[in-house]
Amino acid sequence: MTRISRHVLIARPRGEVFGLVSDLARGPEWFAGITRWDPRSRKRRGVGARYRVLVKVGSIEAGGTLVVTEWKPNRTIAWESTDGVDQRGRWRLHQTPTGTDLSLEVEFRLPGLFGRIVERLAGRAIARDMMATLLAARRILEFEDAHVDRRAQRRRDQPGRERVPSRR
Repeated sequence: MTRISRHVLIARPRGEVFGLVSDLARGPEWFAGITRWDPRSRKRRGVGARYRVLVKVGSIEAGGTLVVTEWKPNRTIAWESTDGVDQRGRWRLHQTPTGTDLSLEVEFRLPGLFGRIVERLAGRAIARDMMATLLAARRILEFEDAHVDRRAQRRRDQPGRERVPSRR
């Protein structure tokens, strides 16, 4: 089984980072390599949520059905496959003095006689996509969401935009 781990420091509180990675329906927007992310259960968050996930690795798509196996708010989300490519993964979040250390760990095994050789080749592409995913999360949280927050704050601070309490 091939194991790959990457991490990035995000200058945001752990709760905000968890808010992004725990919004599984939003994954295709920023999770590099994902070509399909379809819910397979009514439950969308927490242990037991299921998704059909396909990932483009080189010129092929591979994947299967994933089930969330661990959900610790602001700390960990883990999953494993129930069919398709044998794999498991985990998001880990650690608060630091300057933000949140976000790590992504993935383990996978490819079947067949040449599976181990293909794992090594695919592992390089998967490691690149994992790093791209982590950097996309940082971009969203540090720049895009912060930019939206600043614009909203400026609108609220403009003269004539004071909120008047409603009378009942």
